[in-house]
Amino acid sequence: MSKIDNISNVLDPFFKPEGLTKLEEGQAGMKVELISDGQKFLTLRFDGNLPRKDFPKGMFPFFNRGEPKVTKLCDYILFTEKDRILFVLLIELKKGHDNVTDQLQAGKCFVDYVISTVNRVFETHIEPEIRYISIRKRHIKPKPKQKQKDVEYDQNNFHTFGSNKFWLKSYLK
Repeated sequence: MSKIDNISNVLDPFFKPEGLTKLEEGQAGMKVELISDGQKFLTLRFDGNLPRKDFPKGMFPFFNRGEPKVTKLCDYILFTEKDRILFVLLIELKKGHDNVTDQLQAGKCFVDYVISTVNRVFETHIEPEIRYISIRKRHIKPKPKQKQKDVEYDQNNFHTFGSNKFWLKSYLK
């Protein structure tokens, strides 16, 4: 089994949308087209619309929801492989100037737990390459002819999106 298959097997299907073609943030009115070009990936999406009958105490029932930042999480987590390396893209979409660090760091903590669980359950030793990506409405470029640009990360593996399409393969470095 692939690393992505193992990850998929330990996660609840409710959080794994199939055939994702857009990264969206409904509250901010944001949509960015996701171009996978055949790159296999697994997406986790976390939004506030959990069915009460299945998740009566929310996504993290063991945490105190009254404590600020405890249940924060980034909007998307994408798992994909290139050259036998597992890449994890933590993605936060924001309309305004709010800080994305808390949500992205919470996403990393969640990914650490998922990878530790996969390593324990399947007796593997996966060490992913984790990338942090901020998509802000003000940085989304207008649609007229735009060439795909190289993605550059800072020393903390952070990138601020500045395009109109999310070309998945360009984030795998």
